[in-house]
Amino acid sequence: MRYLFLLLIVLTSSCRDESVPLELTGKTMGTTYRILIASSKESRNLSETHAQIESKLIQINALMSTYDSESEISRFNRAKPGDPFNLHSDTADVLAFSLALADKTGGAFDPTIGPLVELWGFGPTKTTGRAPADDRIQRVKQQIGYQSLQLDTDAPAVKTPIGRQLDFSATAKGFAVDALAAILTQQGHSNFLVEIGGELLGAGEKRPGQPWRVAIEMPSTAAREIYRAFPLTDSAIATSGDYRNYFESNGQRFSHTIDPRTGYPIKHATTSVTVVAPTTMEADGWATALNVLGPVAGMQLAADQNLAVVMLIFEQNELKALESAAFKDYLAQSL
Repeated sequence: MRYLFLLLIVLTSSCRDESVPLELTGKTMGTTYRILIASSKESRNLSETHAQIESKLIQINALMSTYDSESEISRFNRAKPGDPFNLHSDTADVLAFSLALADKTGGAFDPTIGPLVELWGFGPTKTTGRAPADDRIQRVKQQIGYQSLQLDTDAPAVKTPIGRQLDFSATAKGFAVDALAAILTQQGHSNFLVEIGGELLGAGEKRPGQPWRVAIEMPSTAAREIYRAFPLTDSAIATSGDYRNYFESNGQRFSHTIDPRTGYPIKHATTSVTVVAPTTMEADGWATALNVLGPVAGMQLAADQNLAVVMLIFEQNELKALESAAFKDYLAQSL
């Protein structure tokens, strides 16, 4: 499954003893998942839970993958414009959130961005290492526009009079983390950490009195270092960054993060955006949107929306961190 960014949050290490949480791992969406479940009393038999998790991940991939030509959104992307296209409730939920986020960000987030991502070589077709011609960018940009999508959440179904292609690269992985957390809760687990490709949701505690801890990674291609570690308590976290997924052509660097409003990769100084939110889908989508908006408009919107955000930027060869008031409040409450 295609994603527009590499997420940069890593788990902090823990000691190996009898109280180490039980672990479930596997592969999904072109990456890996990891689930840590605390308390042996509520985790004596995980085989059924693991089976449900694998089944749910297969289902989500079959609904939302652009790499699978027969996935639900791939079939919608080939469907005749004007006719309602029935959706699974999960797909409708992700689309409803995506459309609401697009409105809140003035189009800096757009679930129809797929053709532009493909044009720049960051989709299923590998990059050519060259920037497309300006006139071609403008032609493809005409295929973008969430405003023409008409979602009926009751059916649920979606239609568009002029044809659009859905791309959930910035929301599906977060949705999957939330879906796995829901399965764990339904199975009676209350203390767990779910991670897919670096996006996390923590519930309860790792041990009595000891919260789950996560770390934001420094934006560096040379080594993996931690910028800040902190507790993750009944919250989710996701990061959008561009320092590992890009190409260079004629001495210019082109980020994989595309601004749907212009059709071009972002050029501002932001290197990563981390968002802490109630759900991983919210953290996932907002991180991408704020990365597109950049330090000025992005942090202003974060303040307006009361979002817990850390934005790392490079200015004059110096790394600077911008932290929203909501993030500082989160830290104060969790430490």
